[in-house]
Amino acid sequence: MSKSRNNIPRAAIHVGAPAKSFSAAEGYEPERRGWDENTYRLKNQDTNNHYDFSRKHLNFEINSQGEIVPLGSNPVPLHERLQKRLDELEFKPYMDKNNPLGISDNSPNCTVGIIVSGDHDVLTRLAFGDQDVDFTLQKSNANVVLKQGIKDWAMDTYRWACDRWGAENIIGFDVHLDETTPHIQIQTIPVAKTKARGRASAKYVHKDDKSKVISHKEWKKLPDEIRSYFIRTEDERREKESVSYASVWGKDKYAVGETYKQMHTDYYNEVGHKYGLERGDDIAMLPGEERRERVHKSKAVLEAERQAKDAIARNQMENERLEGQKEKMEGEVQDMKKQKIRLEEQNDKLEGEIQNKEQHKERLEGNISQLEDYAAALDIKEEDLIVPTLKTDPLVKNAWDAIKTELEKPIPAFGQKEWREERRKAIKVILTEMQTALMQAKEAQKGDILKLGKALYNKAMQNVRAIIEKNQQLQKENARLVEENSVLRKRIASMDENAITRLREKKDAEIKELQKRLDKAESEAVCSGNKAYLEHQRAESAENQVREMLAIPEIKEIWENIQQNKKAFLKQINRWIEDGVAAIRDYADGKDDDFQPKQGNSVAWGIVAEAFKYGLDPTDEKQRRMATAYLLERVSWTGMSDFKAGLTASRTRQLCDAMTVTKDLMANLLLAAGGRGSVGVGGGGSNGELTNWDGTKKRTGWGIGN
Repeated sequence: MSKSRNNIPRAAIHVGAPAKSFSAAEGYEPERRGWDENTYRLKNQDTNNHYDFSRKHLNFEINSQGEIVPLGSNPVPLHERLQKRLDELEFKPYMDKNNPLGISDNSPNCTVGIIVSGDHDVLTRLAFGDQDVDFTLQKSNANVVLKQGIKDWAMDTYRWACDRWGAENIIGFDVHLDETTPHIQIQTIPVAKTKARGRASAKYVHKDDKSKVISHKEWKKLPDEIRSYFIRTEDERREKESVSYASVWGKDKYAVGETYKQMHTDYYNEVGHKYGLERGDDIAMLPGEERRERVHKSKAVLEAERQAKDAIARNQMENERLEGQKEKMEGEVQDMKKQKIRLEEQNDKLEGEIQNKEQHKERLEGNISQLEDYAAALDIKEEDLIVPTLKTDPLVKNAWDAIKTELEKPIPAFGQKEWREERRKAIKVILTEMQTALMQAKEAQKGDILKLGKALYNKAMQNVRAIIEKNQQLQKENARLVEENSVLRKRIASMDENAITRLREKKDAEIKELQKRLDKAESEAVCSGNKAYLEHQRAESAENQVREMLAIPEIKEIWENIQQNKKAFLKQINRWIEDGVAAIRDYADGKDDDFQPKQGNSVAWGIVAEAFKYGLDPTDEKQRRMATAYLLERVSWTGMSDFKAGLTASRTRQLCDAMTVTKDLMANLLLAAGGRGSVGVGGGGSNGELTNWDGTKKRTGWGIGN
């Protein structure tokens, strides 16, 4: 299966083993009934548990009316609701004749627990959104608020469960948000409609008269010739609801498997696809390699594989870190080389710019000198612009033409003197007008020359001022470049030519050291992998040896006897726990100031049994107290005052402190737990007498004293 397919978020449905009943203590766990902060702490002593007390307020349940209410709101405990529904269905379990209070092993299964969950990221996003939630039990999550998404998912799952098993047959629908991944715990009763047991009642109806109906007994009393007139009919047996695990889940393991597959498919079609949860893959459809990965392995193999994977992961991370450092150092060396080249190029560029600026400065100084001379030369006066001569030809010609016209007039015979006087006056007027015109032309020419000179002067001075300002700016820029060049020269002069060489040698040494560490890490990874492989081979060899030994009939018989002894020991452990719980409850209901000897003995055995069940050492006082706490959790304090409950718990702890559990007793119990012996109550019911594996009797006693 591809890696991308493995990363697809999927729904998860776990169907627990069918049960014949469960105790009050077992029913308190899904409802968190009576759980306080101390209970959470005791539960978390088991490393497989991750209960978060600060998220307890987020838990909720869906009641029989389909309403979302806080978890534990139903005043009727789960085990009582189970019994009530079984009574409604008239279900009677098979009782053990040797134990009137116990249920027989062959009694029908009457309840099934189902856990519905899915991908951690999807469900936590539905429950908490973008809130910061701590799953390590290091910080408080009291301020976390529940989102609507998880409620919608739970309600859709509830409707799906009701359609599948019936709302009246779902006695518990609890949503837990105080563990690592949100999940739903459903407790159901398998109910199916079956026909009533017994024979169907027979009736006889007359052929001609349908109103005549008689019973089978009456029909037999009739003569043979009359019987033929009646027709036999049978009433169909009525259907009724009854507890039937086989009808709901399947009659054999193959049918149960098909039911599981169809249940997963239906859940995806009705609920899962709405929330991005794909259907899980069937194990039978997986490739061989992945199917083998899901097979249970021994703890030694799992631990070796885990250590090998951790070592490989650490080595890979170290390799990546070293490679990163190596690349970083190489990059730094390259950057320094580039920086040196860039500085040298910048220095050459600046020197070229300085030379250009100096040449430009020289050119500007020459231009300034020329401009000053030009400005001095442009100091024009008005008289220098007067034109010495004018073009008078047109004026003179016109005047001459006028004079000629006057002179061409004929001279009269008489009055010549007057004619001459008139001509003189006329010529004088012509000359006067010509002189006036010449003077006007001269004045006009003089004004034009003055205007032209002023314009040329102003323009020249503007150009000079612009050139002077530009020269001043260039001088400032030249001064700045000279200063920068001086600073750069100092920096270049201060640089040690051997600095880059020394840095390169230093980095090369560090790279060699990192390479050595990398080689060492790779070697350790190979060793870890070899060690894991050897452990795996050793585990497989041990399993093969066990199979070969079990192939021998005598050893197989011994092995089966050991397994039977183990089962018997586990039953005895459970019986001791039940007796201890009953003794504590009897004391709580009674008026005695302290436990009676028989009660104390039962409680002591119950404490030892709890210690065995949780892997604790009852010879150690601290671990024995933990076992006592587990035993007290099983006691139902319903209908009892807080004072009486506290007094009973205190007396139980005092009894625990007064107990003395010997090493010999523990050795005998360990033999029984391993199936190499049997432990039974002997000596007329005295719990202080044990039966060893070799058949001898051993008195132990508890050493209980006040």
